[in-house]
Amino acid sequence: MIRKQKMKMLPLKTIYNMLFLLFIMIPILIVLLVSLLILNQQFKNQAMENIEQSQETVIAELLSDISVMSMRLSHLIYTNNNEILVYAAGTDTAQWEIRYENEQKLAQAGNLALEPVKDIVSVGFYMKSGRETYIKNDVRRSEEEIKQTKWYQAALGNPNKVFVGSYDTNSLNDLFTGGKKDMLILVFALAPDVTTDRSQKIEMVTFYHSTAAAERIRKYNTDYLAGKNKLGIAQITDEEGQVIFSTQEEENVQITEGEYTCVRTPIEFNNTVWYIESYIKTSQLTVDYWKNAVFILLAAVVILALAAYFSRYFLRSIVKPVEEISSGLRQVEEGNLEVHISPSGQFEIRTMIHQFNAMVRRLNALIEEYEDRVRSAKRAPKDYLAAMLKEEMTPEEVSTSFAEFFAERYAILGFFVYGYHGEEDEVKGASRLTYSFERNPRFASRCLLYMERSDFFFIFYRITEEDYVSGVKKMVQDLQKAVKAEFGAGICALIGHEAFGCGDFKYRIEDIRNKMCLRHLRGECAVIDVSEESSQWEKIISLSREYERLAGALYIADEKNMVEEKERLFELFHNRAMGELYQLACAVVLAIGNRFSEDNSNFTEVFGKQYDYVEKFRHIEDVRGLKIWLTNYFAWIMDYSASKLKVSETDMVVRAKRYIAAHYEETELTLGKVAEYVGLNEKYFTNRFTKEAGENFSSYLTGLRMQKARELLKTTSFKVYEIAEMTGYQNTEHFNRMFKKINGISPSQYRKTM
Repeated sequence: MIRKQKMKMLPLKTIYNMLFLLFIMIPILIVLLVSLLILNQQFKNQAMENIEQSQETVIAELLSDISVMSMRLSHLIYTNNNEILVYAAGTDTAQWEIRYENEQKLAQAGNLALEPVKDIVSVGFYMKSGRETYIKNDVRRSEEEIKQTKWYQAALGNPNKVFVGSYDTNSLNDLFTGGKKDMLILVFALAPDVTTDRSQKIEMVTFYHSTAAAERIRKYNTDYLAGKNKLGIAQITDEEGQVIFSTQEEENVQITEGEYTCVRTPIEFNNTVWYIESYIKTSQLTVDYWKNAVFILLAAVVILALAAYFSRYFLRSIVKPVEEISSGLRQVEEGNLEVHISPSGQFEIRTMIHQFNAMVRRLNALIEEYEDRVRSAKRAPKDYLAAMLKEEMTPEEVSTSFAEFFAERYAILGFFVYGYHGEEDEVKGASRLTYSFERNPRFASRCLLYMERSDFFFIFYRITEEDYVSGVKKMVQDLQKAVKAEFGAGICALIGHEAFGCGDFKYRIEDIRNKMCLRHLRGECAVIDVSEESSQWEKIISLSREYERLAGALYIADEKNMVEEKERLFELFHNRAMGELYQLACAVVLAIGNRFSEDNSNFTEVFGKQYDYVEKFRHIEDVRGLKIWLTNYFAWIMDYSASKLKVSETDMVVRAKRYIAAHYEETELTLGKVAEYVGLNEKYFTNRFTKEAGENFSSYLTGLRMQKARELLKTTSFKVYEIAEMTGYQNTEHFNRMFKKINGISPSQYRKTM
């Protein structure tokens, strides 16, 4: 009680200063100290996370290379009935004429099969006789040295399975002629068995692949030593601590325990574990923290000093008048425009109150004026464009209401934007991207934009020059560069026909909408003038609809239907000019691209880059080359679909088809076994399979087995009874009956006709 009385007797200034110190200054200091400690740990954790993220980038590149190259090696061996292995085995002879002929065939077939992969530095074939044959570059390692490696021995003990090894080049031309130093060469090895290499001459097939991960590690290390990053010195080691890859810069750095911190991330593949290790000076983990902490402390001291200095002034001369202004604003918000505040406080506050009273009086006049303007305002040109595309107004109605809209020549452009990853949702991100277009002078002065989707825009381009196409292409190229630099996105642009007046507007819009799918053929960064070869584009688009079933089979890795559709396609190749065949090939690729787009899948991810397929086909000179290219192309998409798209996890029929394709050679493969695999009872499974696949289980399985039998009869010398066993038939007579029933002739007769 006495203490409370003494407190009341103290001057207001003293009371205020005591309470300000007790409840403001001291708590802020405590929070500041705790925050600095937490911030220190967060900066350290962030530095470690940055290092781990850089390591994850290297790991992603390595695992991507391992996955793609393993698949590529298997594809090289098995494609075209093991054609590559046949040529490679042919080089294992003492007769130089035969060896030379097979080396030429091997080089030609190998280069075609390796397209479009550019980072494979060599393909090696190691014979049981001790001979070696290489495609592209000879490897500068002795046979004895290569065969003693762990990866070689592991592959040798596990036929038809890919194993991975590595080489770290220490100088120029170390592993192969033309090689640089500090290259990480991944080696992919596969030992073929008798079913793959029927000559039994080849002991091992290897890919030597230069991975970009080495360049990334070298860049990290060089920048770290130059003080440009804080990611440390990176290297790759194995489970035993042996260094698999390091750069030359590391030799000049002495890493001592305690002074350096090691961040270690494992890479697991083929029952093998590698580690990405990054060594960074421990003091560098918190160097950014101390730079920021000094400024934070100085700022906190200044703020607290100013707060204490001006606290009384705020109380006496600002807080109270501001409360009155706040109360007045609440009344205005509630609709009371008759409020009036009596001036008080310092001069500036009194002036503010006078301005508030004047603002309230003016607000009534502004509201009335605004309502009049809204009633009399006209639509902007871009609003008319949006109204036509939303079908709120017809082009004729726009021409009547706003004659200037169609007063000049125009062209409709289509922009497809891909690769944009913003923090906002898609619509907000796309809006930010379109705002950046306005910084381009030609776009700002001649274009109106309508966003149909977050990734597809219509552009109304006002033509003011004779050669408008070249001007549009230059504008699009500038926009592509700007969007790539600012947003990391790309633009594919379609340039429509020149038009005048409102009559052709709808047709031009539909023309762009229908032909936007051409980006799958010309690449997502292409600039396509649809007025060039317009009839050819329309024919290709029309033809693509005939190959939707083939595209669907490739997308879900349905091998049976894919083979059937491919055979129908190749039947059309007879007695046709190459120009027509190019159109068919383009139509097939377009159908596949459209199928991927239906599920918002990125078509370019299949091969990891964009291709101009029109130009690629024009470089294929004959029908055989085009068939080989399409066969390899389909096989690559089948492999990608089966391993990447994960459709099989959700679609019962797709899972069943893939299981049948993987086990068709098993004689005990039954409907019940497949139904059990997909987790359904037999009756429900057979009804659903028949409905969705268009044929019953037995018909589908028999058709697939007959496909495999025809292929083996055409491409191998196996006996008929051997082919029967290889396609799931124990009884050769039953196989012959089924084959003749489906194909009209016996297996032996079929082989003779082929």
